[in-house]
Amino acid sequence: MADARWNELKQQLRAALGEHLGHIEYGNLRLETYDAEGTDGDHARIAMAYELPGGSTNQLAVSYEDGSFQTLDSTAEDVLVMHEPREVVEHLAELVGGIPAYRGLKLREHIDEMIERGSSRQAVLEELSRLLRLGTEFRGGSLTVNELTDACHYVAQRFETVEA
Repeated sequence: MADARWNELKQQLRAALGEHLGHIEYGNLRLETYDAEGTDGDHARIAMAYELPGGSTNQLAVSYEDGSFQTLDSTAEDVLVMHEPREVVEHLAELVGGIPAYRGLKLREHIDEMIERGSSRQAVLEELSRLLRLGTEFRGGSLTVNELTDACHYVAQRFETVEA
């Protein structure tokens, strides 16, 4: 069974990230906890899932085992081992804070790919419109008004370059 530090982490994480949960600019961020009860050993975890425009799902996770917390670094290549809930919350809050910028980057990459495949300006704008409408079906894969505005400006800049 997880100890007081695990419970402290859950409480601090919800307090630190609660305002971002469910918001489109954070990819409809969701947080699920899986406590160790009913399992062999002392292993519990928290999973946070969010979507990029278009619907690709990403996940952040932290596990608690044998008295320490494990999570991935910002590159998702190295495992970080931490011992204090505050350290974990600060790390995950930094990663979550970067979600809007990451969504914007991925949206621009999607636009670039469409243009490189020969899509017209109209086709790219229709794709952005489709992504905006996803909010009725797949909330996190949709766009915010600010993301749409930034994407339209980016499309205009890209087509100025392509057409020049």
